[in-house]
Amino acid sequence: MKRNILRIIGCAIPALVALAIFIGCAGAGIKGANEINAEELKVKIENQEEFILLDVREPYEFDEGSIDFAFNLPRGRIESDIGNQRYWDEQAWDMPEKDAEIIIYSKKGKLGNLATETLIKMGYTNVKNLYGGYTLWLDPDADLDAEEPVSGGCGG
Repeated sequence: MKRNILRIIGCAIPALVALAIFIGCAGAGIKGANEINAEELKVKIENQEEFILLDVREPYEFDEGSIDFAFNLPRGRIESDIGNQRYWDEQAWDMPEKDAEIIIYSKKGKLGNLATETLIKMGYTNVKNLYGGYTLWLDPDADLDAEEPVSGGCGG
C-alpha cells in the first residue's frame, strides 16, 4: 500500500511541476480572454470610444513615454488607490465604476496581467490587459522574450 502511494506521489509531483510551468508560461505568447492587442486599442482610440487607459508602470517609465490619454497608476498602488475617491479627486479624474471599461498596460504585459487579475478580484467587470504592453505598442515585431539589459549598478 505504501509503495503504491509513493509511486502515485512520485508521478504526480512531476506532472504538477509541468502544469505549473505551463500555466506560468501561458501568458508569454498567447493572447488571452482578458486581453486586447495594439491594433484593437488603436481602433478604440481612433473611434474615440469611452474607456480608461491605465499605465501600471512606475512614474519614471511613464515619463519616458506612454500611450496618449493614458493615466499612470503604478501596479503597487492599485489596491489602495483605484477605489479611493480622495485619490481620484487629487488627480482631477472620476473614480472608475466597477463596470467601466478599463484597459491596462505595462512594459511587456506581464505586470498588466497581474493588475488585470487584481481588478477582476476586486469586482471590476470590464478589464483588459494590452497584450505585449507598451513594447508591442511601439514595435509590433518586438520580441517579448528578449532579455532585458541589466544595469551594472552605480551608473553601469
